[in-house]
Amino acid sequence: MLEMPLRVGLFGTSPTALGVAHQVHATDGMQIAWQAEADLQNLEDLEDLLKETPIDVFVEASANLTLSAESSLLAIANNAHVVLTDPRTDVAAGLSLQAEAYQRGAIVTSDAGTAHGTLATMMQEAHIMGFQTVQAGQISPKSGSSKLHYEMAALANGFGLLPPDGGMTGPQINTLDEVITAFDLDAYGDTPRVEFVQGPRPHGGLYLIVKPKKDLPAAQAAHLRACQLGDGPYYLLLRDQPLGYFETPKAILAASAGQAILAPGLLTCEVYAQAPTDLETGTTLPPHLPATLRPLNPDLVPHALLQSGTAIIKNIPAGTLLTFDHVTLPDAPLTHLWVAQQEITINQTSEDAGAS
Repeated sequence: MLEMPLRVGLFGTSPTALGVAHQVHATDGMQIAWQAEADLQNLEDLEDLLKETPIDVFVEASANLTLSAESSLLAIANNAHVVLTDPRTDVAAGLSLQAEAYQRGAIVTSDAGTAHGTLATMMQEAHIMGFQTVQAGQISPKSGSSKLHYEMAALANGFGLLPPDGGMTGPQINTLDEVITAFDLDAYGDTPRVEFVQGPRPHGGLYLIVKPKKDLPAAQAAHLRACQLGDGPYYLLLRDQPLGYFETPKAILAASAGQAILAPGLLTCEVYAQAPTDLETGTTLPPHLPATLRPLNPDLVPHALLQSGTAIIKNIPAGTLLTFDHVTLPDAPLTHLWVAQQEITINQTSEDAGAS
């Protein structure tokens, strides 16, 4: 039985954090126990706060990747479930956080109001309805942002999906009917993919391309046609953009009940960085490097670990994906968490290979 009201600790004063605070106050059965400012100097204060005023669920909403990972570790160490509102944390450190949480019987979950959290719920609902997901994606009014790449990476790593080898293609479409025909779905085999399309919704949206797990009887196929889903064998399920912090209480309730909206599984992909122009040895990385989602490649440097000012030790031609030979990474807590995540992935892969 859950003890009500749930005690929620909120880290950050970002617009997302302020929205979460309002929604928690508006939701029966939960309350804000405290809200802490996100600051590197305040991590010791946060640790004291977690010990002096225990909470059930910690909502990380700092909008700072380093603070997000470190504060979540502190919350887990003090036996709190964790809700992550930033997809970068899911991708760069989610598996390491989950491993720590598992030792304490805690849950680490993506927020329900994120694109990846909402797509995860859509996939679970499609499974219950007898469909298998062939592709999960976003409808973006323009070329995919870094945030979109991180969101789709978080989803892929939670369900074992894959991006195309050369990265998501983001074809331009004029009508939603073109989503299914924009891809060679028959070539996917048994591994579902993540993608995005550009247009035609000015405010974007989410979609799944699904197919029935078993052949449909005529009556079921006729029902789907009556629901304007077409003749199959592939069907398009749509949803408008998620509502962000309006949906965070769903993640809080799920975590407190021992359920994750979305959590990392066996990592299949990573968000890597691409040189926007020729970058020369002896200079430093510029801010806001382009991001691209690719299948895991141990030679490439994750986008999340690269900071503006990182030293370049080898010339990087424009358009090149950055490797560990190109830069010197800082000795930082986030780097350590990422290394631990790779070790977990290697161990998982070895165990799976041994069992097969």
